[in-house]
Amino acid sequence: MKLYEADREQTQRASFTQEERLVHGRGVSQQSNVLVFACSVEGELDTGRLEAALVDLQLRHESVRIVFPAGADDIALRPADELDFAVLSVAGAEAEAPLEAAKRLVADTAAVPFDLAAGPLLRVRCIRVAPAHHLVGFVLDHVIADGESCRILAEDLFALYAARGSTGGRPGLPGLPFQFLDFAHSERRFLTGPERDRLLSYWRRKLDGVAAVPPSRLRDPGIQDRAERKLRIHRFAVDPHLHAQLMHSVRQQRVTLTAVCAAALKVTVRQRRLALGEDDGTASDVAIMGSLANRTHHELRRAVGYFATPCVLRTQFSGEDSLADVAQSESRTIFGALRHQELPHALMVKELDPGNYGIRYSSATGHGPRYVNFDVASGGSSWELTADGLTVTTTRIARDEVPRGGMRMHIRDSGDRALVELRTDAGEYREEWAEEFLTTYMSALRCFATDPGTRVAAAVSR
Repeated sequence: MKLYEADREQTQRASFTQEERLVHGRGVSQQSNVLVFACSVEGELDTGRLEAALVDLQLRHESVRIVFPAGADDIALRPADELDFAVLSVAGAEAEAPLEAAKRLVADTAAVPFDLAAGPLLRVRCIRVAPAHHLVGFVLDHVIADGESCRILAEDLFALYAARGSTGGRPGLPGLPFQFLDFAHSERRFLTGPERDRLLSYWRRKLDGVAAVPPSRLRDPGIQDRAERKLRIHRFAVDPHLHAQLMHSVRQQRVTLTAVCAAALKVTVRQRRLALGEDDGTASDVAIMGSLANRTHHELRRAVGYFATPCVLRTQFSGEDSLADVAQSESRTIFGALRHQELPHALMVKELDPGNYGIRYSSATGHGPRYVNFDVASGGSSWELTADGLTVTTTRIARDEVPRGGMRMHIRDSGDRALVELRTDAGEYREEWAEEFLTTYMSALRCFATDPGTRVAAAVSR
């Protein structure tokens, strides 16, 4: 896809991914529609300068100023100097540790629904924890940014903060030849005619017989009726020894850790389907939802916006296949998706499976179809930088974010160890069911680490 600069004098249209949300979920409030993270800042922070740097940030990244006028899929931009910024304090909090109190304030900010038509869709809270310690929390509506954008926003904000304290006042940030509005404009130009048909043709073949929002066909027999949605989290720490074994087998089989983790998930889904009475052929055709960064251009590497797109990862195998066979098949599936990621999932669903268009957004209770989400994050869950005498470290904000579809398997790979996190909807799956699911998953991972030739049926029976 060639990038073109959008004419800012003309009306700008939302991207295809944004359009799906605007059509079916504009007024629906879900925590899964909100991105939240925070930076722990050690040092003498000047909150006035931070506020001025936030204006600079909004000038640099126009996507955080986006709003969507009611009843349209057009984009408007708010003035850069109009902020949702507040300085708060929990210093001296007695009921709990001040840092935890500050994190809860950020989580509370995320619980307040956004108005997509009026905005702003970025909120920043600077919370004083101690005289030389602040927590800077970021809350964004997902419709204007993706996960990679969060890291960029934090890095750029503190680079701009440092620049305002220097003599020259220049942050030294790389230029932005294209912004998200240029991407959305280019995407609509590109996805017309033969390119659109070519990409749709690939996904039509790949998803033949499978919905574009593929149901997991998983259920917990112990739950007869869907209860109120509630988040449940189960975690398993992959220690350096097991991680080293995994990576040895990954290199030996010439696959990726992502492919292995996805293959283990599909092996586990198959096992649970068999337990529910499905035949092997049906149970072994597994499609899950993944996520693609969709930043195929170097010029967009430092841009902020909603570039990422969901995708469908479908793999067919049998109990007689080895774990290595499934991982290699999964690797081909993932690379196929990467080569065709320029067709956003939203447009794929609209064209190939219109009955499911917008279904992930349309219910405030989230009780849509059951499906499985999967993703792997590399480099751990945090980073650290120094800026103008400050030490800035990202930190997670705990929220009751029940995963869309009812289940999410997320792997955080730190290079020498990893954290496996299974998030489930407690209204769909009991704690015992989720624990058994994670146990089976880890059994498949261990088998791949020690003997990739293990048959699928044997890997989950241990």
